[in-house]
Amino acid sequence: MLIETQNTTLKTETQATVTPLATDIKPSCAAGLIAGTLVETAVGWRRVELLRVGDHVHTYDGGLRQLRRVDRAYYGADHGGYGLEQTLHVPGGAMDNCEDMFVMPDQLLMIESEVAAKLLGAFSVLLPASALVGYRGITRQPQQDLVEAITLTFDDEEVIYANSGLLAHCAKGPQSEFFTTLDHGRAKALVSLLGRDTDVLDQAIAVFNKDTPDLLVAA
Repeated sequence: MLIETQNTTLKTETQATVTPLATDIKPSCAAGLIAGTLVETAVGWRRVELLRVGDHVHTYDGGLRQLRRVDRAYYGADHGGYGLEQTLHVPGGAMDNCEDMFVMPDQLLMIESEVAAKLLGAFSVLLPASALVGYRGITRQPQQDLVEAITLTFDDEEVIYANSGLLAHCAKGPQSEFFTTLDHGRAKALVSLLGRDTDVLDQAIAVFNKDTPDLLVAA
């Protein structure tokens, strides 16, 4: 079985500590950026699989941040990787991405929405990519080929830009200590309200608040 590996090549004098991962231990969630995804760096847009420890990446609210660790995991049981039933196909423009792309189902993505602001008091929230199925043409894609998923880690958790405008969460673990994060059920409830006209939205919010007041409360 292919296992997670780290790339420890340093491109600056900043020393990064890389702790080897246990072999044959499947990652706790099917997350990471799929090879081919473009990430905005200090020297322009680069494919995520080409990034190395020491590179500087543009972040959502922290400016340029230096990469401290790059982990890789491979999925596709028929090709020697971990089991994975599907990835998500995100059409160009669906999440402000410049072109069609594929996303891991458990990867946390950030959305910015007035709906979230009204319901949660936070304009920007994180949700698992799988909760977006059906939104703006986002669909499940049966897994056929080997997929390389790259996890980027910085000193602190960050949100980075992928394929122009998609916002992807990067952290040492699957949870966020800073951003409002929704589980799958709450995220689906929020997504169901996106794009509604004002009257329908206000009615839907009233129903949610009356019948399921805790549904959209952030974890």
